[in-house]
Amino acid sequence: MKSFIKICGITNFEDAEIAVQYGVNAIGFNLFNKSKRLIPLDKIVNICNDLSDDIEVFLLFVNQEREFVADCLKKLPTAIPQFHGDETKEYCESFGRDYVKAIRVNKDTDLEKINHDYKSAKMLIFDSYDEVSYGGTGKSFDLSLLNGLIEIPFLVAGGIDETNFHNALLIKNCSGVDICSGVEDGPGIKNHLKVKNIVEKVRSFHV
Repeated sequence: MKSFIKICGITNFEDAEIAVQYGVNAIGFNLFNKSKRLIPLDKIVNICNDLSDDIEVFLLFVNQEREFVADCLKKLPTAIPQFHGDETKEYCESFGRDYVKAIRVNKDTDLEKINHDYKSAKMLIFDSYDEVSYGGTGKSFDLSLLNGLIEIPFLVAGGIDETNFHNALLIKNCSGVDICSGVEDGPGIKNHLKVKNIVEKVRSFHV
């Protein structure tokens, strides 16, 4: 089965268009107001209006007011919310659509509880734990913490680039990779050659 590729932290139309052109499955936009990759909702709407319907759009939220999330989803009715904070299962399910839950992993993460609490998720995203940042740090984590323990389809994030993506794809039940800083020249500025290279390498990799 072809691995799922998501490019996150998109901030402009050119980067979104390149990602689509090179055949990624999904792109992500960050609506967390403390993110270096924050992009206004109206700009996301304008970008998505000019993109192919074949691409999945993820909207990243971190512990944000329910009314704000609902308004974003109303303006982008086919977008998938990605909850990257401390949101409960009840909160994630309350919007009545598919959702993705991101989990910041360390040795104390209770993966059995994650399997139970978020079994309604479309997929999970496992990222590096950081006391300050909610993703996009470029830091990797010990992938052996996940091995064979996750029942829900998931993506691996956290410093994924063309040199290490294969380590993620070898994990049991891993559906693909979520890439952000690994294809950037700076926060929110994608390097188009890096995007092309990693997509080609992931697509040619066979477990």
